[in-house]
Amino acid sequence: MSLEDKIAMMCVIGTPSTRAEPDFRGRMAEHRFGGIGIFPHNIESEQQTHALLAEVKNITGDNGSPMPYYVSVDEEGGTLSKFKSFFPYIPGNRAVGLSEDQEAARLLGKIIGSELHALGIPMNWAPVLDVNTNIDNPVVGVRSFGEDPQLVARFGRAYIEGMHEAGVAVTAKHFPGHGQVSGDSHIVLPECELTLEQLREGPLLPFMEAIEAGADSIMMGHLVFPNIPQSGGLPASLSPFFATELLRKQLGFTGVICTDDIEMGAIRKNFSPEDVGVLAVQAGNDMILMCHTPEFQSRVVAGILATVRDGRISEARIDESVLRIRQLYDQFQQYRAAAQPIPREQWEETALKLARMTVKVSRDPQGLLPLKDSLKYLLILPQQEQLTRADNSGSAEIRLASLLKAKGIAVETRYCAMKPDAEEIEFLVQQAADADVLIQGTLNAHLFTGQLVLAEGLAAVKPLLNLVLRNPYDDAVLPQAAGSILLCSTSDYSLQALVEYMTDST
Repeated sequence: MSLEDKIAMMCVIGTPSTRAEPDFRGRMAEHRFGGIGIFPHNIESEQQTHALLAEVKNITGDNGSPMPYYVSVDEEGGTLSKFKSFFPYIPGNRAVGLSEDQEAARLLGKIIGSELHALGIPMNWAPVLDVNTNIDNPVVGVRSFGEDPQLVARFGRAYIEGMHEAGVAVTAKHFPGHGQVSGDSHIVLPECELTLEQLREGPLLPFMEAIEAGADSIMMGHLVFPNIPQSGGLPASLSPFFATELLRKQLGFTGVICTDDIEMGAIRKNFSPEDVGVLAVQAGNDMILMCHTPEFQSRVVAGILATVRDGRISEARIDESVLRIRQLYDQFQQYRAAAQPIPREQWEETALKLARMTVKVSRDPQGLLPLKDSLKYLLILPQQEQLTRADNSGSAEIRLASLLKAKGIAVETRYCAMKPDAEEIEFLVQQAADADVLIQGTLNAHLFTGQLVLAEGLAAVKPLLNLVLRNPYDDAVLPQAAGSILLCSTSDYSLQALVEYMTDST
């Protein structure tokens, strides 16, 4: 391999379309990039996705790349579900955390792995192993299994085992833990105040467990640690201390280390493309994710190439990463050969089984469960918004009313904004007059407190049952005299399992 080919092999890019356009083909011929990421804008239908992946396979095969080629996707379930228009839309990590059952996490990994295996995608950028210790965290939230490092570690291991069983490699993220911060690294470079000792006591535990479980890759997070001077003020993703000293040497990880996408605002706003690739390699990353802008990608490659040629990075350092990437390609083949995915005809049944494990009743002081066909219910549902770029649940309707009606429940439905104003709150409370019982869904009411004001107003006039549909932290701040069911999901199967629970009189 030429030096240019070796450097390109360390880079993962994307395509802006639902097909492999001539520009993309040309770039792949010019640079033998080591991988491609698949994003929501690449996905239209199952047939189209298969066609796109077949095109990528043909292009990379023609260019002499190893097979199976590195194709990956952030397929987390829940709020980040790329294939929900044609595959079962299943609950994500935080819903699974409600079950307190590791089998649910293994099942989650195996269902997602089975879907990716069916598409021929050998790698997933998951599981999220961030411990969500800051409940106001804007970017992790329901993408985390929970707030307890031990639970996240156990569930992460089970998820990895499930995905491996299905024949797909995993990428644990976002090292050394993104759950404590209050900024979204898609937009800004967040700071984490934890010390190294505090990291070892909590956020690092799931990654240590993932290494033991055979994680194939670990993704570095874009966040800085001002109280860890060894990091030199650099983001973890660009810090030799975090990638090489801590992850590689102290924790003994031998697999592929990759950056989170360096086109995210956290990095792009603070480093030039020429510098950021060099820093990523010097830190110890084997693969650099940059999946959106061709000109940016070309400048990153040129910066690394110039730095190797002038001797600041040795070619031997590049060779180390190339070897690990080749070993990962070999691992893809081993997983595929030993794969035991869930048969497609069992996916829906398995998705519902998983969802049933995640419904959690917090309280029912007014005895509102099960719902009665003799009563009139008013259902108030928030309109979903995209809360972070790692979220494709925004604007999707929460399809609950039709499920309740199918069970014979008399229900009227009203919708409200995630941030309802006083006028909307007053209107909805007035609507309660004709109902016997009120049911209110909440989406992060602990952050968008207009939903709490609405809940208090509703609880003051009629019996109220709250449905916690996103972060579980709403439960503690909603009216405690009202009923509360935690779902932490708006997936189709979660809603079906919820309605089964709410209407089952046994």
